[in-house]
Amino acid sequence: MRNNLYDKQAKLSIWLQSFYHIASIGSFSKAAKALGQSRSTLTNHIAELESLYSVSLINRTTRSFALSQEGDALLIHCQKLNKVLFDSHALLSSFSDNHEGLLRLQIHSVLDTKNFHQILSLYKQAYPQVVLDIVVRQELGDLVEDNIDVALVLGDLEDTNYISRELLSVGSHVVSSPSFWENRQKPSHPNELKNLPCINYRHCRTGNKWSFSDQGERFLVDIGLSHMCHSDEMLLSFALDGSGVTTLLDFTCREYIAEGKLETCLEGWTYNIPLSALYQRRDKTPLRVKTFVEFLVQHMPAL
Repeated sequence: MRNNLYDKQAKLSIWLQSFYHIASIGSFSKAAKALGQSRSTLTNHIAELESLYSVSLINRTTRSFALSQEGDALLIHCQKLNKVLFDSHALLSSFSDNHEGLLRLQIHSVLDTKNFHQILSLYKQAYPQVVLDIVVRQELGDLVEDNIDVALVLGDLEDTNYISRELLSVGSHVVSSPSFWENRQKPSHPNELKNLPCINYRHCRTGNKWSFSDQGERFLVDIGLSHMCHSDEMLLSFALDGSGVTTLLDFTCREYIAEGKLETCLEGWTYNIPLSALYQRRDKTPLRVKTFVEFLVQHMPAL
């Protein structure tokens, strides 16, 4: 019964649209040409509509055409219906061909920096009608369930159902302050880190081991623990005050290395880490999502 109801409603919508165009134009033939349909098709639509409600809507002969009283009343309602359809079409078109709307972005805490903030500011200047809703979160989660449009993820990606675009390959460093090395010798191999106080990132995927590369082959080493913390700002602060050795991404510590406030070691053993943008697979990806990802591809290398 429900299917019959939906079928009748679908037909009624078509018949009413046919009636609207015939009544507005004042001719079956001209309305058929405007709609790209045959005159007999529109004639059948009106006949079905009149039969369904046992009412005459159009008084017509071979030479005359006039709406009945009922037809005049129905045309007023069909004009309102057509306006709703027109406005709905305009609304749907605006979704696909403009940059307005909410864009929900998830970033790793390591990107909560002045340099990345400046990139977002440049984006807002270029697309002021987009409202950015930024979530700082360590774990990826489910983009659909969490209603995330774009997630920026560090590290190698496992198989995923999302679309992935690599934005940047980020260098990494093992660092500490110059004062830390005053009475210590810098390690020549990563295995020597187990004898040094190391400041570890709490959410490190490899736990209390650090990952290094030997001619492209990754391997893990044990480290001597000093502090554990959950933010890159803390890692940086503890490294600067000489509490121990830590690992940092290039854009978080580059200026401190250049100023001599941090010193590196094991440079031949570190490797670059990919930074990628993930977004949902959709039949119609919103233009603001596509444009935002392309903007990041263009501007993230300056990070």
